[in-house]
Amino acid sequence: MEKIESILYVEDEKNIRESLSQILKRFCNNLFLAENGEEGLTLYKSHNPKIVVTDIKMPVMNGIELAENIKEINQDAKIIFLTAFSDFSMLQEAISLQAEGYLVKPIDMDLLEKTLIKVKKTYQLEEKLKEKTANELIQKQKLETILSTTKDGISILDLNTRFLYANDAFLQMLGYTFEELEKLSSLELTSKDDMENAHEVLKEVIEKGYKDNYIKKYIRKDSNEVYVNISTSLMPDTKSILISTKDITKEIYTQKKLKEYIEIINDNVITLSTDLNGTVTEVSNAFSDISGYSKEEIIGKRHSLIKHEDTPDKIHKDIWETITKNKVWKGELKNKKPNGEPYFLYSKIYSIYDEHKNRSGYTSISQDITYLKQVKELSVKDGLTNIYNKRFFDEIFTKYINSAKRDKELVSFMMIDVDFFKKYNDTYGHQKGDEVLISISKVLNDAFKRADDYTFRLGGEEFGGLFKVKDHNKSLIFAKGICEKIRDLKIPHIHGVNKYVTASIGLISINAEDIENERKLYKQVDDLLYQAKEDGRDKVKSNLTQG
Repeated sequence: MEKIESILYVEDEKNIRESLSQILKRFCNNLFLAENGEEGLTLYKSHNPKIVVTDIKMPVMNGIELAENIKEINQDAKIIFLTAFSDFSMLQEAISLQAEGYLVKPIDMDLLEKTLIKVKKTYQLEEKLKEKTANELIQKQKLETILSTTKDGISILDLNTRFLYANDAFLQMLGYTFEELEKLSSLELTSKDDMENAHEVLKEVIEKGYKDNYIKKYIRKDSNEVYVNISTSLMPDTKSILISTKDITKEIYTQKKLKEYIEIINDNVITLSTDLNGTVTEVSNAFSDISGYSKEEIIGKRHSLIKHEDTPDKIHKDIWETITKNKVWKGELKNKKPNGEPYFLYSKIYSIYDEHKNRSGYTSISQDITYLKQVKELSVKDGLTNIYNKRFFDEIFTKYINSAKRDKELVSFMMIDVDFFKKYNDTYGHQKGDEVLISISKVLNDAFKRADDYTFRLGGEEFGGLFKVKDHNKSLIFAKGICEKIRDLKIPHIHGVNKYVTASIGLISINAEDIENERKLYKQVDDLLYQAKEDGRDKVKSNLTQG
């Protein structure tokens, strides 16, 4: 393509900016680079580039705010948004700003080139044609460009749910051409068991103006079902409806598969748990089947109830000595059913721990056949707070540090512990305690916004955060800000440091190359967290300062 006269590219992530700028240079004669929205706005005022390509989520001034400022200067400015998150609300913002494109990272280079070509044609057409009919054509081309660049299925319906528009992603999702689709309504493609809900949603959208994140089941042209997550908004003319659609069929079937796995585990994997005294606290259905005892008959009884008299005492002595030393016992056991019938299990017996890492009992996983099912990890998210769990932290911690070492970056790792949380639970109840954990996780999600920021629930009331900084002191300021935001939740706590719920933080900010190993780093941060609690709580202790 003939080169574009000038492009302004705004991106706060250095590696992404340097990489994509090499690509953009191929398409333009002059490329201006900015690290944030404010710097980008200054360059725009100075050079008036033909096209602005900007990331959305940035510090100082984000891409949406930059676009709004540029549009105040030049309503016809050509802006292409880049984002790492396919977000319906951002898509709506982009449409309202009459943006020229909305590309999701990682950027498809072919799609980027096509978008630049379309935008170039648009501004060339604007420069040549100023009449009303030409402007209407341009606006239509803008809308088509932005809707065609998103990977989500986008459609526009009239109030009778007849299709007025559908992008390629939506057509591929349902297997129709647009010529076929415009003869149908959305309700005609809706699964019968979803029909009542579809009418209720339509009524709500017309009355309220929107309906976000609901699940619907479409019927494809080939008669297969497609599960979709939908966000719907009434268009400004109130005569049409904008719909963003994500295909979640794989996720739905995965959830069903996970549920099946759990049922399979309960029905097929033989498990038994006891307290520290050997009293049975839980058994699986598979254990009931093989032992002959129902759950009601075995729970609350001593584990010795199933011990066969032929089992040598030294085996049980060996089990006890092994598991009380935090080791795993493995071996063959001979047990008996209520009628005295013997059965054999190959068992692994482990210690189990409470939220304070104190041993609370023991659990066994056994097989009466020659294989033990391997259970895939069900999820990387914590079920209560919906942030990453400890299992995912263990998986990513080493990778994160090694990546930072390669790029010679600064790594910050913090551990956050809710102050006097047990007292809070004892006073207000566990449901209120769960609400506290959920509120704090929202604070962390709001604070850790960048693509390479991570937050975790490490266990109980303990959270963790991984992030990168360019200046060590900024990490300390950031951590203190977390303490302040948790305090600002103003959740009453009569046994707290003050009258509200607070948290203590241990923090290390360090050059990645100086990290000896991950275990030592974790221990150092844990020690700093302990110091913060010992020093009065509701504060940060770090390797940067002991204040």
